Amino acid sequence: MSGLPRSASPRRRPGVWRTAMMVLPVVLVLAGSDAFAAESGRLVEKDGKYVFVESIDPATKLLLERAVKQGTVTQAEFEHVVQESERRASVLQPTYKLWYDRGFNISLNDNAFLLKIRARFMGRMTSRARNDAWRNPGDAKNFPELLGVFGDYRASRSDNDSTQFNLRRARLYFMGHLFNPDFKYFIQLRGETAENAQSPGSLQLFDWFFTSTHLPLFNAQFGQYKVYFNRAQINSTASMQFAERALVMDAFTASGLDRRDIGLTLMNDEELYPVNYYLGVFNGAGPNFNRLGSFTSEQPTENCPAGVSNVPGCQPGQRNINANVRVDLNKVMFAGRLMWNIMGRPGYGEGDLVYSETPQMAMAGGYAFNPSINTSSNNAFVGIDLGNLNYRRQLAAFGNGRQLGWGVVDYATWSLDYVFKYRGFSFQAEYYFKNVTRHDKSAPCLQTNAGVCTAFAPGLLGNSQGWYAQSGYFLLPRKVELAGRYAYWDPDTNAAGDLVREVNVALTYYVNGNYDQTITLQYSNLAMGTGGYAIGRSNPLPATGPCNTSSNCPSGTVPLDAVGGTLRENAIRLQYQIFF
Repeated sequence: MSGLPRSASPRRRPGVWRTAMMVLPVVLVLAGSDAFAAESGRLVEKDGKYVFVESIDPATKLLLERAVKQGTVTQAEFEHVVQESERRASVLQPTYKLWYDRGFNISLNDNAFLLKIRARFMGRMTSRARNDAWRNPGDAKNFPELLGVFGDYRASRSDNDSTQFNLRRARLYFMGHLFNPDFKYFIQLRGETAENAQSPGSLQLFDWFFTSTHLPLFNAQFGQYKVYFNRAQINSTASMQFAERALVMDAFTASGLDRRDIGLTLMNDEELYPVNYYLGVFNGAGPNFNRLGSFTSEQPTENCPAGVSNVPGCQPGQRNINANVRVDLNKVMFAGRLMWNIMGRPGYGEGDLVYSETPQMAMAGGYAFNPSINTSSNNAFVGIDLGNLNYRRQLAAFGNGRQLGWGVVDYATWSLDYVFKYRGFSFQAEYYFKNVTRHDKSAPCLQTNAGVCTAFAPGLLGNSQGWYAQSGYFLLPRKVELAGRYAYWDPDTNAAGDLVREVNVALTYYVNGNYDQTITLQYSNLAMGTGGYAIGRSNPLPATGPCNTSSNCPSGTVPLDAVGGTLRENAIRLQYQIFF
């Protein structure tokens, strides 16, 4: 009562208060709803859309306005009741909202903060049959195994037949916006294992980045994420037509090491402009790593290369373990991509799941330059060098093992891709080329005698190129898709007999008509050549003493790939994915 104007005294205007007491409860009840807002109204988010809602219920407002006209309520009393109702509604209004929509959603402080939590599980059964070449020689060149803290090489060998179950992918996603919808964040954790993993998977930070979309022409993204370089890398494994990427797709990442990196990218809004650009600068060292942790090993004793046995004053078989020379701290990777949406917006998801009623077509090109990748340090015996084991493990994991042992190299990589979608039909293709420039132009030294190099690599490493083409068609719109793919990869253009060819056929059932629940059956045929040359694997390892017999040598003198041949594999993968 004390807050009301004196003219509103109940003794002087009994009719006013009788009317007000009848109307006010209606006002207060309506004030507790989400629709009640400021006097002029406001935009309220509803089911992902913004709807304009007036400040007061129209029926209540009509009653009050009539009361004002009839003189039973003054204009001042009308305005005061509305203001008090708004204040009470603001106090009683919940400060959060919870709901489920393809993820658990939490919205706080009138949508100033949004958190969406999602999870993805991908379980797989793989049954494969391999030829005898996988037993001997195995693969010591493209995907060698690196063992121990020194990263000694071992050929990847296996039995002919195997069947296994695999937790191929397990992801947790945290995404949303801070302060306002134009400042977004994305966090992804993974805990999974590859098909050929030698150790159990562990929970790992996979992505963490922030994106500002305040300026449509200059969106900015900073953190750890996939480099915007080529279509196969940008697309998520959640929206693929096949159970797995082709080997050639992984071999041609922007950095040459991994598809993810830490850096900053400027781009325009993909939904607003027909031509999209991406310009980024990165560490170029792969995820969860930077160049402050990279180094070049030094010889423990001057003029004493590791593995030597006949140099006065040098310890036989010593290893290069000093990590005190960092020479590339000012080096960063640059990556750019330019895409033209010729017709519509095909996006990056594979296949035409939405069954486009109009043709969707786009083409793009990318370029990346990553300098000073140390594939091995200053060492006569690359197999026991501790330097930059992080780089070397990534090269081996992504199929670029032939580039190991060539010292410090620069990678310049080009990509060109095309995509077309229409009424359930899809086609996409990419071409890659990587120029590998070695800082030391001469052939690497393989073995020394008394401090003098006595054996050099027989030839220089070439470049690398590859391509793939894939197509799919929905036999049942948005439900059943049949897809095929052919991939070609030449890991060393200076070598022969080393080509990698891959054929994939996949049948996918989309349970809910989207990527959230899929069942995929895939057949793959792989032929991997073992020809060509690889340092530390194609040449005999340095001996620490004379060989008395062919079976009694102080150090291994038999190359890791003594027997050649083409590695052939036929595999069937049955995969279930759920994304919720």
